[in-house]
Amino acid sequence: MRPDVSVVIPAFNEIDAIPSLLAAVNEFVSGIDYSVQFVFVDDGSSDGTFDELCKQQVSRSTMKVVKLSKNYGAHTAIRAGVFHADSDKVVLYSRDMPEPISNISLFYQELCKGYEIVYSERIGYRGSIGSRIFGRLINKFIEPTYPTEGLIGVAFAGKVKEQLNKDIEKNSSIFFHIFQLGFMKKSIPTEFLERQVGKSKWTFRKKFRLLIDSFVMFSFMPIRLITGIGMVMAVIGILWALFIVIARLFNLLEFAAGWPMMTSILLVGFGITNISLGIIAEYLVRTLDATRGRPTFITDEVFVSEE
Repeated sequence: MRPDVSVVIPAFNEIDAIPSLLAAVNEFVSGIDYSVQFVFVDDGSSDGTFDELCKQQVSRSTMKVVKLSKNYGAHTAIRAGVFHADSDKVVLYSRDMPEPISNISLFYQELCKGYEIVYSERIGYRGSIGSRIFGRLINKFIEPTYPTEGLIGVAFAGKVKEQLNKDIEKNSSIFFHIFQLGFMKKSIPTEFLERQVGKSKWTFRKKFRLLIDSFVMFSFMPIRLITGIGMVMAVIGILWALFIVIARLFNLLEFAAGWPMMTSILLVGFGITNISLGIIAEYLVRTLDATRGRPTFITDEVFVSEE
């Protein structure tokens, strides 16, 4: 029988966090009156996370453990979990437990009211300067409804799930993808909880990659920025050339050979050119990935534990 809601939880080398997570899950399901399926996605762990999850039992619920062939990243792992979820109502929850697990019930209730997208919005939380700048850039150039301080959990109904499974994108933030689909949204103010077990895998390198992927996949701003810079530099160059011609004709100024200035101009010019080529290459690489038609993820094994 199809569960009322599926909860997708990605995991990468989280063997130490599994006991506390499953304890919270079992405590949660003991107090609900609807059926839940927990879909754990092992994103290529090397510490035995998959085997440990398969040993666990969740009372009054079904559990599915999906093992991917390698580490694809959190957003791809979530997409794999959504693909394998059996319910039309899906909740994305983090193994870090950054919000009360009871929020799953709040998400489910709002989805039952007809909302297609429900998300928890952080309150009493102020991220770093870089995070706030990133949030404002997202609001301005990608999705104006995306929370500036970021979000924790997201839930969605059948229409959104169908679109996500129809268009499984590579190198793409699933959260931005969900928000750009439109539909009726509802936010749930939630206090952020600090991680109690294990260490976050959300490194600076992964954050930087998400920044690049977000703007390349969901916005034309980088290309338009390059165009704008090129036009400004072209105008400045033309005005500078006219100024030199007029100054020479009327002997207004004496021009001495300036190697430092010439070197600076060349460095800035070539720097902007290389950055521009890099941004264009990012778009071309993603276009090549899309035309190849290779799978976004490969499922190695699926373990199903019945109630």
